[in-house]
Amino acid sequence: MEISEKVKKLIDSTWEKNGEIVFVAYAMIEKTENSIKYLLEKTFEGRETDYAVPVFSCIKELTTNSIKANIKKVLIDENIIDNPKNKEETLSKLKSILKEDILLEYSIKTKEYGLSTRVYLRKDDQQLVVRVINPVPLTYDQLERISRKMNASRNYDCLAQFYLENPDPEAEGMGLGLSMVTVLLKGSGIDPDAFRVYSDMKKKTVAELSIPLV
Repeated sequence: MEISEKVKKLIDSTWEKNGEIVFVAYAMIEKTENSIKYLLEKTFEGRETDYAVPVFSCIKELTTNSIKANIKKVLIDENIIDNPKNKEETLSKLKSILKEDILLEYSIKTKEYGLSTRVYLRKDDQQLVVRVINPVPLTYDQLERISRKMNASRNYDCLAQFYLENPDPEAEGMGLGLSMVTVLLKGSGIDPDAFRVYSDMKKKTVAELSIPLV
């Protein structure tokens, strides 16, 4: 699905003024993907290093992870997941839901619950900053676990090799997804320090990319 000329002009106008653009997502639909791709193409157009493709892949992975976290929150609130501390049960329920035909149904439910994923993009002359924010906070244990996985992935140039040597059957996809972003950045020549994940432990979790433009 091509984005409209109206949307392109809005993106162009905002970007030329170094303004901030926000995408609100309950599912990663084609229109949103194409709008982000267009924005990234504009950002890296004519630059010596073109990070548009790897950065888009990172944004898509982080947005998908966020949407899954929101769906998990709905499953807990509706008692479909009875005991979130039971990792085996939680993973089994998530796998049964996270199929394309059922996923859309629960994506709609996240909207009813007011659980949106918001993707903020802004740039200046030095860098492009991307923040993917969702209203599901992490616990200290979850954040520590994520940090360990991300730090371990810094030693790898191949995600498959990382996964083979660091299996995590209880990761619910998040650990692998965040590790993928780290490996992808490294493989594209971007310092993994450009990526961080943090949470206020109360209301939100943020995944942030700071991509150099010089």
